[in-house]
Amino acid sequence: MKKIALASAAVLLMGSSAVIAQNKPQAVVAVEIAPSALKVAEGVQFQGKFKSVDQKTRQVVIVGPNGNEFKITLGDEVKNLNQIKVGDIVTLTHLEILVADIKKPAKAEIRERIETEKAVTAKLGDKPAAAIERQVTIVADVTAIDEKKGTLTVSGATRTLEIKVKDPKVLKNVKVGTQIEALVTEIIAIEVTTPKK
Repeated sequence: MKKIALASAAVLLMGSSAVIAQNKPQAVVAVEIAPSALKVAEGVQFQGKFKSVDQKTRQVVIVGPNGNEFKITLGDEVKNLNQIKVGDIVTLTHLEILVADIKKPAKAEIRERIETEKAVTAKLGDKPAAAIERQVTIVADVTAIDEKKGTLTVSGATRTLEIKVKDPKVLKNVKVGTQIEALVTEIIAIEVTTPKK
């Protein structure tokens, strides 16, 4: 299964997090459909500004783009807390990418589910930042399709799921008895930046 440029396009559409002032929440949805493939990327990005930072209690107050305040106590996993200054921008990006091959195999494959997770954090002395990438690879059987409800029911190795499909064109390429081999990637990233003057 090939990774495609769709994910890159979604990331680019989210824009750079090093911005002059905090932005309102942004969302992006990209869909690509082919006769035997489905590629979907959905993402959202939120920004807030640090109003206060207490280094001893590790408590911070973040103001969102609509003026709403969030009081949070940061755990020890947040490195380089001393680098956060009042007025700094915090950016949270959440991206989900689905790449699926829809196929009617000559011989049914064994249903399976494989999960992996990777994480990265900021270097010592840098502004706090972290990213987690979770990937789930599944091979599942299509057991039911409801075009009126826009749902697809698939049975995998460990459970049966009813998936709500946003674009009804997706269901036209799927039949009961086919298999879906899918790679689902979830990326959560948080970054603290100093606003440009």
